[in-house]
Order: sequence, then structure tokens, then C-alpha cells
Amino acid sequence: MADHFEILGIPRGFRVDEKRLEERHRELTRLLHPDRHAAAGATARRIALEKTIQVNDAWRVIKDPARRAAWLLREQGIDLGETGSSGASKYLPPGFLLEVMEERERFDDARAAKDVAAVERLAFAVREARAETLEGLGAAFDRDDYEEAARRLSMLRYQDRFLGEVRAWEDAIFEETHG
Repeated sequence: MADHFEILGIPRGFRVDEKRLEERHRELTRLLHPDRHAAAGATARRIALEKTIQVNDAWRVIKDPARRAAWLLREQGIDLGETGSSGASKYLPPGFLLEVMEERERFDDARAAKDVAAVERLAFAVREARAETLEGLGAAFDRDDYEEAARRLSMLRYQDRFLGEVRAWEDAIFEETHG
């Protein structure tokens, strides 16, 4: 497996300097841009294209906290699978799924009533919980506590999925009222 951190030339770890990540991505994509290799032979152009793909793949993984955490955990032998897979649920803290089900029920009720304010309150609470989850995820990686990192990543995936559904609903409401 390619080391995404090596590819981008940034320090390996969960906590990432996002500004530096963006700078390195821009710098590398500029160096590897096809226009810079137009006069080169077919082999050089193919190599530049392959490296560009590696750089973009690495950047996509590292810029997303959930994907970055999953990749780092896989490096430690913990594979939670894809988002929503059953393997991840074994890491969830007791009571978390009940909280998720209750949030989902409140969201469904607010959505059915088209109560935008209620949905926004729910989304705000989940964003706050997500921020705490991210901080705990970083702290777990700082301590090399990969079981806790897996637990936090499992929680983060549920929170991200919930917030994605809220965004989709908000987009649909916007289209309905402004479309």
C-alpha cells in the first residue's frame, strides 16, 4: 500500500497541518501537470500521469479525517471496512447506537413536519458532538490507543452520514422553495 504521507512529503499522523497539505498538493500537481511534460516522451508522460494519480489519491485520503483515520488504523491492522459495515459497530461505545436511533427519529419527525429549525438544532448538536469526536480521535492517535481511535472513527462515520443526510434534505428543501 502506498504511503500517502510519503507521497505528499508531510509528517505521518492523524493531526495534519491542513494549510501545508494544500500547499504540497498544489505544488506537486503543478510539477506533474501534463503541460510540463508535453515535450517529453510517452514514458515520461505516463509516469507523470501515474504520479499525479498517486498524489491526488493521497491528498483525498489525508484531507478527509475519517478516511485518514481509517488508513492509519489499517496500517495498525485494524480494518473497519467501508462506512456502515458491520465490523465497525463492534467498536461503538455502549448506548451510542441508541443515541443515533433517537437522533434519527427526531430528524425523521422534523423532516416530515418540514421543521427547518428543528433540523438545524439537531445538525448543530451533531456538529458539536462531531468536533468532540474528532478531538478524541486525535488524542487517541497521539496516545497510540488504536482501539479508542477505532471507536471514535466508528462514531465519526455515523455523525458524518447523519450530517450528509441533513445537507441532502436541506438541498431538497431549497430546490423545492427556490427551484
